[in-house]
Amino acid sequence: MIFNLMRAEGVKLKSICKWIPLIQGVILISMTALEWYLYFRQGPGGVYAGFAVMYMFLSFIMLLGTTLLTSILASTEHDTRTWKQLMTMPVPKNYIYWSKLGWVFILQLCTVMISIIGMCVIWLLYTDEPMPWNLMILQPLFACISSLPIMAIQLWLSSINFNQALPIAVGIFGSIASLFLARSNSIWIQILPWSYPALSSPLIPGHLQWIWISIGIGLLLSTACSLQFAKREFD
Repeated sequence: MIFNLMRAEGVKLKSICKWIPLIQGVILISMTALEWYLYFRQGPGGVYAGFAVMYMFLSFIMLLGTTLLTSILASTEHDTRTWKQLMTMPVPKNYIYWSKLGWVFILQLCTVMISIIGMCVIWLLYTDEPMPWNLMILQPLFACISSLPIMAIQLWLSSINFNQALPIAVGIFGSIASLFLARSNSIWIQILPWSYPALSSPLIPGHLQWIWISIGIGLLLSTACSLQFAKREFD
């Protein structure tokens, strides 16, 4: 049943949703390549410093893309006034939330694939060193998985607000904050979900614990948001 809903949701996807992963990937790779070429390639990290540069922008790009995707998916229903119609379908109401969340995650996985391909191209252009597949694949993949709590929060905010100004403002502020929160020494700051994409980088000691924390909190928030969504009365 959930897969049928996801297929139906895929048919409704606006074209911009399919372009956002490509735009995210191109921006991330362009910023990484430029910063590395101009400032970091002569340092002690050499070509490997490119992954440190990617770390600087990855959480921002991933969370900003999540904000835009969740807002667009929810706006499709708000603009056409179809929330009420959807909620009368003979399926569990929380499945509607999960189907939209599933598409956000799938589209962000597309961003991961584009980023990996882009980094491989940069690597082949800049060096003859062996390809570091571990960093190449895991860095963007872990950032995507660790964004799950924010996907749940942003989709819920976008679903319950007809005016998308608040969800977008929260998403942009969280995306910017993610650049700094993970660098804090305070555990109370680090446990905020906006810190997880940066803390999940393989460049960070103990990153695996943050991935598991992200998955656990992400599933908990997704379940809670879907249940609240199912109880909501839409106009």
